[in-house]
Amino acid sequence: MPKWSLEALNERERACLGHLEEAKRRGVSFSRYCREKELSLHQWSWIKRVLVRKGVISERRRVEEPKAVVGFAPVRIVPATATMTTTAAATGCRIRHPSGWTIECAGYPEVSWLSALLSGEAR
Repeated sequence: MPKWSLEALNERERACLGHLEEAKRRGVSFSRYCREKELSLHQWSWIKRVLVRKGVISERRRVEEPKAVVGFAPVRIVPATATMTTTAAATGCRIRHPSGWTIECAGYPEVSWLSALLSGEAR
């Protein structure tokens, strides 16, 4: 922001800019900064919105980064038992995801398909 436009701001707006810069310097969110300094988040957020409307600062929307899948998935191989149901006994391969979904195949799937599935490229 150019120096000359600071003069167009009132005292509260200049104070808000100082708080925003300090939060950025500390590497914390504005809400966390307000909590730590015991400032009214509601009041200072309202002043921050005024600064956005005036074009003094840009509105930044938080974009959540997708979490990268790193490492290996645990694999457990168990012998077939007589207590298995007919469907389970006919299943050659079962893939269970931690989120709850299960894929059962009569045999082992193609390596390229399984690789695409686990990397998130399968459609």
